[in-house]
Amino acid sequence: MDWMNLLYDIFDLCVVPLMGVLTFYLVQYIKAKGKEISTNVDSETASKYILMLTTTISDCVVATNQTFVDTLKAAGKFDKEAQDQAFQMTYNAVMDILTEDAKEYLNNFYGDLSLYLSKRIEAEVVANKK
Repeated sequence: MDWMNLLYDIFDLCVVPLMGVLTFYLVQYIKAKGKEISTNVDSETASKYILMLTTTISDCVVATNQTFVDTLKAAGKFDKEAQDQAFQMTYNAVMDILTEDAKEYLNNFYGDLSLYLSKRIEAEVVANKK
């Protein structure tokens, strides 16, 4: 009987407080792993949407050039109004292709998706001229 009491005392004095400490470190470990996973997911999500946006812009600029700009240039009718129309066609095509989730994420990521998109289209047009 004395051994049973001694074991209970040891359990109460050593194991119970140790369980509290172990629980604290386990919770800290779980939080750290959660942050790590969250960071990786954010990076993967950002990479996915940025690649989607870049590819979509490039494809839409090329498509607008092939179906609209080249024809007007060949006819000598590619003026400022046609340039604005080509830009708007490209902008609308990109926005139509992007999902609502992508638009929301990219808007949060860049701060102003519309402004970023406008600048990237212009840059892609310049890059395609070379």
